[in-house]
Amino acid sequence: MPDILAYALQLAHQLELSQLAAFFKSERWFYPAANTVHIIGLAMLFGAVAPLDLRMMGFWRAVPLADLARVLTRVAFFGAVLAILSGVLLLSVNARVYVQSPIFWAKAGFFLFALLNAILLRFVPAWRYLDRVDSRGTIARFRWAGFFSLVAWLGVISCGRIYGYF
Repeated sequence: MPDILAYALQLAHQLELSQLAAFFKSERWFYPAANTVHIIGLAMLFGAVAPLDLRMMGFWRAVPLADLARVLTRVAFFGAVLAILSGVLLLSVNARVYVQSPIFWAKAGFFLFALLNAILLRFVPAWRYLDRVDSRGTIARFRWAGFFSLVAWLGVISCGRIYGYF
């Protein structure tokens, strides 16, 4: 077993032994509530990211990218916070099983890729100055960032849904 997997299993075991996991196992409605919050967070995240990514790829050029980005990045961020926090709660109940699944690691990989793509986009000078320029067009870096983001978030969602069937 690779060292990273052994370390992840140790962390997962500690999470399963935590008061958080004990609470979730003892309260009938909290797990379904956390699952509902997780889905709402994902819906907010992807519902905001998808139109922003499509706009960066060149759709709806009449709509200034700066206007969309101002609103949709905040919605996506809030949705991501909901999804991550509720995801940790869901993970706490059966963490070792998740950590041993290749689908979990694929989901984590897609998530890290999406996060890295979003962070790197913030360093593109054209992104930082969207409010100061006419942002009705798009540039190659935005098109690629939008494409990679869509692929990554669809990967996260797909892996999360597929996991339940294996």
